[in-house]
Amino acid sequence: MRRKRACLIQFILVLGLIATVLLSLNSGYLQIGLADLWGAITGTAEKTSTLILLKMRLPRIILAVLCGMGLALSGCTLQAVTDNSLADPGIIGINAGAGFSVMIFMWMFPSLHIDTKFYRPLFAMMGGLLTAFFLYNFAKRDGRIRPAHFLLGGIGASAGFTSMMTILGTNINSSIYQMVQRWLVGNIWGTDWYQIKILLPCLLVLVPLLFWRVNVLDLLLLGEDSASALGVRVGQERRVLLFLSAALAASCVSVSGGIGFIGLVAPHIARRITGVRHRNLLLTSMLTGGILLVLADTVGRVLLSGIEVPAGIVISILAAPYFLYLLHKQI
Repeated sequence: MRRKRACLIQFILVLGLIATVLLSLNSGYLQIGLADLWGAITGTAEKTSTLILLKMRLPRIILAVLCGMGLALSGCTLQAVTDNSLADPGIIGINAGAGFSVMIFMWMFPSLHIDTKFYRPLFAMMGGLLTAFFLYNFAKRDGRIRPAHFLLGGIGASAGFTSMMTILGTNINSSIYQMVQRWLVGNIWGTDWYQIKILLPCLLVLVPLLFWRVNVLDLLLLGEDSASALGVRVGQERRVLLFLSAALAASCVSVSGGIGFIGLVAPHIARRITGVRHRNLLLTSMLTGGILLVLADTVGRVLLSGIEVPAGIVISILAAPYFLYLLHKQI
């Protein structure tokens, strides 16, 4: 019965995601309907509609869906691994560490950045993984992860990396500095298919690996002692899951910037409607994250006439009160 209910909820979320994508496609200065979308695909639509759809809106929306799903899955995994319901790639500094690593790369090898953009996710992963394992060792006491240490260390790391990114941005050329600013606010700035080509292979590798460990994630919820008694190598599994979730978040950050709170809010919403079992929770979190980020990006595009509000700011405005509520409950 629970499995059927979860499948029904996930089916409804899939329909919601499709509706959100269609709404986003039709939002903006030029109204574009389903007929225009079909015409753009078949080559019978006007050149203006085809250009806006296939070169601007569609890649941006697909990127928002993929990044929202990836960040939500990463956040859901981190919450189980660290035993901390406030864990999120943005809050604990993984996003900022990945962004800082990419900024260093762009500053040291500007010509390489222009010619070979596929190096960007590699440097993002490097920064995200280094940050994650620093926090893991920082928060580990007597063989156990202290959730409060993990959260506070992540907040400190995020603030430090963000400050260094701002300082670094003042010492590089204006075009890269503008990109730094987009990183800091979390903007779905990608309007080209190459960013999807960069992100998609990472998702196709990392997402199945995380789904393959759903049973381990469920056992970790029982506590370290119980999980160990049931045969789980807790330390090893935590390191592997931390590696996978940090790599996933860093991959998304490499093309979207430092969007926060998706990995916090989406798993909590999913947990309320499908329960705590990760077999259902992971997919529900991903669908919820995709919907949230597409909605945030759409609202940011149409909220103020002539001014685009970055998706990261929209998400932060909506999710910050919820974060404070969760923090108050945990304290």
